[in-house]
Amino acid sequence: MPILSMTTWPNQTDEKCQELIEELTATVHRVIGAPLDKITVYIQEIPQNRWGEGGVLGTNPEFAELSRRRAAPVDA
Repeated sequence: MPILSMTTWPNQTDEKCQELIEELTATVHRVIGAPLDKITVYIQEIPQNRWGEGGVLGTNPEFAELSRRRAAPVDA
């Protein structure tokens, strides 16, 4: 039956992970009718120094801004 994978940085509390697992399970059950005991959810945590977006490492202090770039900087 359904297996859901959530990937995130390792800064979530156990309570937030529990809530996320419950909500994802409930949504899958509601939408496709899978039995609750057949829905698997797992959370993978990837450290920020192993995560990049837009070519920018997650630990970069300017990550929020730089990772939203639409084009690479032009070399001078």
